Order: sequence, then structure tokens, then C-alpha cells
Amino acid sequence: MRALVWHGDDRLELESLAEPPTGAGEVLLEVELAGICGSDLHAYRGHPGPRRPPLVLGHEAVGTVPGHAGRFTVFPLVVCGACPACGRGEENLCERRGLLGLDRQGVFAERVPVREDALVPLPDGLDPQVAVLVEPIATSLSALRIDGVTAGDSVLVVGGGPIGLLAVYACAARGAEAVCVEPVDERRALAERLGAVAVLPDAADVEPAAADVAVDAVGIEPTWRAAIAGVRTGGKVALVGLGQAEGSMPVGDLVRRGVAVRGHYAYTRRDFEDALALLAGAPPPVDWLTVLALAEGAEGFRRLVEEPAAVTKVLLTPA
Repeated sequence: MRALVWHGDDRLELESLAEPPTGAGEVLLEVELAGICGSDLHAYRGHPGPRRPPLVLGHEAVGTVPGHAGRFTVFPLVVCGACPACGRGEENLCERRGLLGLDRQGVFAERVPVREDALVPLPDGLDPQVAVLVEPIATSLSALRIDGVTAGDSVLVVGGGPIGLLAVYACAARGAEAVCVEPVDERRALAERLGAVAVLPDAADVEPAAADVAVDAVGIEPTWRAAIAGVRTGGKVALVGLGQAEGSMPVGDLVRRGVAVRGHYAYTRRDFEDALALLAGAPPPVDWLTVLALAEGAEGFRRLVEEPAAVTKVLLTPA
């Protein structure tokens, strides 16, 4: 089978691999579309985290399974179901969790083995380009759920990459007012189309202490400081992006204003299913998505890093 194999840093090669075996309780997903995530770009930029090359990256997918009717997306977290976090319904924080494209083969391939219980059926007629957004919007929805965002709340979204843009869309869908900070003109225009009530080019333009909740979808010191400064007394900040592993925070300001800052990782199965329901009921436009052949995968990664004004989200198809 053909697969896009990451060999460390920015080295990606289309290769012919042996057919992947399936273990107990697993099936083979025939990949139709796979989305490149910001976490895949971390590896490409030389910040692999726990990833070890050679590896097939990717965890956002839509496809079919021989012998099963219809299309599926895949819940890509692999969880134990037995640890305290799983018992609390926080399987995204499972003590033994795994992830497609992180510690096992990912979806940038013609086929990928997945647990059968990870299959999430798609409604008939749902555009696959919409369906492949379930995974990234589930992250945004999960963050908004935990911080209790409801209609009428004000939310500051820092960063106009796919997670930030889909956070804006999720806010608009639930009647919250999202303000998006993004330096790239084209992405600010897209944030406005997806429902932002205001778009700002620079964090310095953020109104201080105005938002109820902030979502930092970038995760570097200047963006989390902007998020902290932008929430009201007693406000909440969710750090979703992981652009920087360490850095300083204005602890005095956090204490004096009672601002809560927390890290946010992924989503639960319920968040994932809610994300699918949202996309099926109110699908966003898909003209901002760029579809490339799997053979052009390395070029897709390059364009995302080097041409952010021209390319926002890349989907790969093995067809």
C-alpha cells in the first residue's frame, strides 16, 4: 500500500509499505480523505514530541470499511477504559492513551488499522470534506464545553488556524460572540465568514479584560499572555495550541484578577459525536480547504508552513 512516511524534520516520502496487519477487534479503514493537523506540522518543523520516525502521521480521517455500509470517521484516541481518568469520563486524559499517527500508524496512507469501536458512522449525504473536520472541531467544542460557554458569552479566540477558526464557528453556532486575533489577512476574512463578530490583526488590539473566556489556539508566550490580558476578572483561559513547550506567565495578574488558566487536550467520545452532529446540522463552507493527492503530501506540508496566506487546511486523498 502507498503511504506518506515521515523520516524526521521536514523529510516526507511517498513509499510502498506492506499491508498493515489488524489485531483483535480491529478493521482496516480505506482512507478517502485525511486532514493535516497542526500537531503533524510540529513534527515537520522539528518538534516531534513523542513521535519517532519513520512514522505515518495523521489522525483526521474519513473512509470506508469493507463489509460495512456507508462512510465513517474515526475516533483516533486509543484509551484503556479502566484508569481513573477514563472512569471520570475524561478519556482524553487516559493514563495509557495512544493516538493514530503519534505512537502507531496514522491515516496518511491508503489503509489504516483501527479499532472497530472507534468507527463513527457518518450521516448519508454528508460531504466528506465537512466530515473530515469532525476531529479538529471536536477539540474546540470540548474546550468550550468545559469552560461552560453558552449563548451571549464573549469569547476571545487567539489564532486563526483551523482549530481557532472552528472555535469561532462553534461559538457562532451556540450564540456566543467570538472575537478572533489573527495576523494573516485572508484568515481574518475567513474568521469573519465563519461567524466572528470582530477580527483583529494584532494581540495589542485586544480590549483588555473584556471576554468571558479565551481560547489560545496557538500556544506561544505572546498568545497566552494576550489571552490572559483579554479576559475579565474571574475569566477563563484554555490553552489548546502547543506552539511552545515552556514559558512564563503573569502569575501576579492571574492571582489578583482570579483568572483561571488550564491546558486542554483533545476531546471525549461525546465531544466527538457532538462535533459530528453540529457539522451535519449546520455545515460550514469548504472552499477554504485544499485537497491534494497523497503523492503531493510533502508539498501540502510545505505550503501550510510557508504559504499561510494561500493555504489554511490541507486534506490528502489516496485516490
